[in-house]
Amino acid sequence: MSVLSLWAARALTPDESLARVSLRAEAGRIVELVADVDPPAGADVFANATLVPGLIDLQVNGGDGGAYAAADPGERERATQFHLRAGTTSLLAALVSAPLEQLEASLARLADEVSPGGPLLGVHLEGPFLAEAKAGAHEGGFLCDPSPQAVKRLLASARGSLRLVTLAPERAGALEAIRRFAEAGAVVAAGHSLATSAELRNAIEHGLSFMTHVGNASDWPSRPFDPELGFRRSEPGMVGTFLFEPRLRGSLILDGLHLHPELARALIELRGPEQIALVSDACPAAGLPPGRYRQGGLDAEIHPEGYATAGEGLAGSVIPLVRAVRTAVVEAGVALDAAIRMATRTPAEVIGVAGRKGQLRPGHDADLLLLGGDLSVEAVYRSGERIKTSQST
Repeated sequence: MSVLSLWAARALTPDESLARVSLRAEAGRIVELVADVDPPAGADVFANATLVPGLIDLQVNGGDGGAYAAADPGERERATQFHLRAGTTSLLAALVSAPLEQLEASLARLADEVSPGGPLLGVHLEGPFLAEAKAGAHEGGFLCDPSPQAVKRLLASARGSLRLVTLAPERAGALEAIRRFAEAGAVVAAGHSLATSAELRNAIEHGLSFMTHVGNASDWPSRPFDPELGFRRSEPGMVGTFLFEPRLRGSLILDGLHLHPELARALIELRGPEQIALVSDACPAAGLPPGRYRQGGLDAEIHPEGYATAGEGLAGSVIPLVRAVRTAVVEAGVALDAAIRMATRTPAEVIGVAGRKGQLRPGHDADLLLLGGDLSVEAVYRSGERIKTSQST
């Protein structure tokens, strides 16, 4: 039986910040967490680090040149290892809009790799049931309505691995699709959508409970002209509805570019870290040097300044999730415990794995991240085993 003994200067538990913490794990699970003690003999000692749970990312397209949509298992493993080295110990593999047959094949492959212990906890299907006007980096020619037959085929291929499905709830057939995906155990999210507040609330009644990358490919409050009323009415839109609808949780891409850090801080202060999950939305080229790359049917360019574009828009991010935590703290002014909460416990709660992931407590998986004073990665453990870490995160 594998045993881990670890000591850190500080630890963030679900309820408090602890000092001089000793953690013991056996067979991949935490069995003991004790504060105000000296390092035990033989322990891995981190005298200047903060111990937090391993990060959980709900939207990862790939990384290090590997895509989760790829047929080559080596590509998929390369993406997983890239994020694991950067402290993301659990993730959802994101599939973007593609022909239905291609999505079926990708889902079937990924279903064989999903495990309750991770690192691959399931699949996030982002498309093809999105709004053309909000396609973003998705190939518009692949977008379509969620017909009952298409939904049935995707669910069959996924074999229970779908954890999150993003769609535009205003599309024809979307309400029935939302119901069927939710009944199959997936969290259903609005995203890449022109939905009005009324349409979103109707979708919530059918099982919608989440909003994907709030503020990106989603409308902010506006005043559209209403021909029936004869004046410009107030329309909350996607973002406005997220602000006041308590039945919705949502995600934010906090790379400093997709959403202005000040806006992110305002959203977090209004809704609370319990309702918001940080995601990377990392593209397959994340971690690669500047240059042009083919991904998801689009030509994307990685710029020296650290972002990816496709045409005039951003093409996902080029960061692992730990960088989003750092942006939240350094640029948005979010407290570290809140930022960690949004990258661990909240996403675990969203997809129903909080009973074993996302918290430092006995009985939970020994998925651990040690952060230095500058929030750089000092060490990563998954299931109690130490992972070789990246030097640039």
